[in-house]
Amino acid sequence: MIFKGISRDFDLTDEQQYETIGCFWDELALLYGLENLRGLGYYWKGNILSYAIGLKNGDIEGCNFCIELPDTGWILVNGKTDNLKELYDEIYKSGSLKYEIETFNENGECQIKYYR
Repeated sequence: MIFKGISRDFDLTDEQQYETIGCFWDELALLYGLENLRGLGYYWKGNILSYAIGLKNGDIEGCNFCIELPDTGWILVNGKTDNLKELYDEIYKSGSLKYEIETFNENGECQIKYYR
């Protein structure tokens, strides 16, 4: 699977990434629509997370990131966007991740696919 998108780095200190990545999503959702996007967390180093947002289908304008991801071995979790922190708390109980892919919809639901 190929993921193409716009990548930025985010500070994880005091869990501020939920707000800052949320703003990144809001910015691109205005242009492309929330349900057309997917986000990829792909590199954690210290208190920094690299995170990209791309289109589910096609290439996003301003693309500065491309990576080939595994086709199999992903674990799927469905939940509510309002419970995102709790979903990740549960996921991380079993250890760190190599990749995470998030999608959100207008009904307040989210899907997380993760790969260890």
